[in-house]
Amino acid sequence: MPPMKSFFLASVVTLMTVSTAACQQPVPPPQVKANPNPQHKYEVVMTVRNAPRAFEQVAGSAQFDIPAEQDACLPLDQTRALAGVRNRPSETVPLQFRKVSDTEYRAEFFADALLDEDYYGLGVCHWKLTAVGATLTAQPAVFSTETWNEAIVSGAQQVTFAPKSLFSLSPDPIEFHPMTLAGERAPSAEDFEVVFQSRKIEQ
Repeated sequence: MPPMKSFFLASVVTLMTVSTAACQQPVPPPQVKANPNPQHKYEVVMTVRNAPRAFEQVAGSAQFDIPAEQDACLPLDQTRALAGVRNRPSETVPLQFRKVSDTEYRAEFFADALLDEDYYGLGVCHWKLTAVGATLTAQPAVFSTETWNEAIVSGAQQVTFAPKSLFSLSPDPIEFHPMTLAGERAPSAEDFEVVFQSRKIEQ
């Protein structure tokens, strides 16, 4: 009998926990605002090497996140798990890449483009620039690539690449190809490259 009683009690506790979680309201997303006085301006130069032909369209974006070390400013969302999880916000800001030539594009952006605020009464959340990305279209192929925060801040080159053969795939449907970061493997003569180089603009 004791084991049956323990099982019964465990079942009751589980049902009560699930019921409590069901009654909780989900944590609303933060109302993110643009920083009215950004200070940290950067330029990123994107150079294309050995592509079979020019790209018809290039679009860019900057991704911002509240990093894990900022967890204290975010409430637990009890609707997603019994113990609760923190919904870590992520925001994307469009960037305009200016075409200098068929092989060079430039964009300017602020690393502090979003306003740090106390969204939930738990302290100020500080946004961090995670990456600057680009999508390059040469129909039927669309390539996606990015440079990460560490390379942006340090000014280091970041090289990504993909096979040239992807330019000539069947036009239906359009194919989407994430590019490989140099270091995962070495580029070869069969690849084209997209190289990022960033610098801070003193104001």
